[in-house]
Amino acid sequence: MSETTFPDAVVVAIDFSACSLRALDTALSWRRPGTELTVLHVIDTAFVRRMEEDGICPYADAIGRLKARAQESFAWVKNERDAAAFETMTVEGLPFLEIVKIASDLDCGLIVLGSHGGSGVEQLLFGSTAEKVLRGARQPVLCVP
Repeated sequence: MSETTFPDAVVVAIDFSACSLRALDTALSWRRPGTELTVLHVIDTAFVRRMEEDGICPYADAIGRLKARAQESFAWVKNERDAAAFETMTVEGLPFLEIVKIASDLDCGLIVLGSHGGSGVEQLLFGSTAEKVLRGARQPVLCVP
C-alpha cells in the first residue's frame, strides 16, 4: 500500500499468537503518521462457556483470568514495540462478530488480522475467524500469514 492510500483508522485483531503479532508488525510498519491504530483482543465467550459446562472453571473466574492474561500480554506487546503507536482494547464476545462490530463502530478503513491454517473439526465445519471476518466486514481486510 502506498502512503497516500493507507487508511486513517485501522483495527488489528490479535490473539497474541505469532501470526497475530506478525499482523500487528505489518500494520505498524505500513501505517503513516496520524493513523489511529487500535489493537483489539476478543475474549471468546463461547470458549469460556464450554469451559464452564465441562466443569473446568466457573465463567466469571475464567473471564477474570483471561482479562488479566490479556493485560499482561498487552504490556509485553507494548514493551516490545512503540507503545505510543497504538491503543489497545479488550472485549468479550464471539471474536469474528466483535472484530467486525468494533471496526464498524470505530469507522476504520482497514482490518488487519493473522491468518493461519489451523485444523480441527470446528474450523473445518465452521471456518476460521479470519474467514468469517472476511465475509462479514464492510471494509477491506488484510490477512497476514
